[in-house]
Amino acid sequence: MRIDPKLDAYRELGVAPNASAETIRQAYLALARRYHPDRAPEGRVAEYEERMKRINTAYEVLSNPDSRRLYDRLRTPQLQNGVPRQGVASTAPRAQPRDPYTQMRAGYQQRLYRVQASTHGLPAWAQALSGLFAGLGLVAGFILGLPFGIIGCIPGAMVGMVAGMLVGLWAVYLFALGLPAVLLGGVGLLIAQETGMWVGALLGLGAGVVWARRLWRRARIHAS
Repeated sequence: MRIDPKLDAYRELGVAPNASAETIRQAYLALARRYHPDRAPEGRVAEYEERMKRINTAYEVLSNPDSRRLYDRLRTPQLQNGVPRQGVASTAPRAQPRDPYTQMRAGYQQRLYRVQASTHGLPAWAQALSGLFAGLGLVAGFILGLPFGIIGCIPGAMVGMVAGMLVGLWAVYLFALGLPAVLLGGVGLLIAQETGMWVGALLGLGAGVVWARRLWRRARIHAS
């Protein structure tokens, strides 16, 4: 995610610049429910999708303390009658050191924020499953980075967390796809033996496709 200093993230979420993290979260959840494209009136789906993208972008910036501090620092000169102060404006882009390690870490942080944002619209069980894989990936990445010392452990942990969360999202979709097929197939087996099992499994697979697609759409909207 690239932070745009012209973005009025606080205004998009309807909160004050000194709002607490919980206030920002509650404002985001309320707006996400209100402007979710599934609730858009006929003919206004595109409008709701665009509004939802701006809401997601604003929350992605403000929900993380590091990106919020950077955003506030870049945003401040823009509030001075639209004319940036030379001292601040000229130093803001150079705030990041020219250290390749720091730049790499910042890049993976942005990827992590984006993947995390995609899970915000999922049910609690899906978030928990994705979080479980993210935790496993973090531990695995940290262990793999041990031979390289702290320089390898931190990037390894971040890469592992991103990879684990992505695997967790796919596990969520596969679970949603397979669970109805297994349940209805089992019911069909009890009722009509093998024939009933196949009929139930096919019906369940159809229901699973609908469920998985709905979860995928919700994740995609929040990641936009």
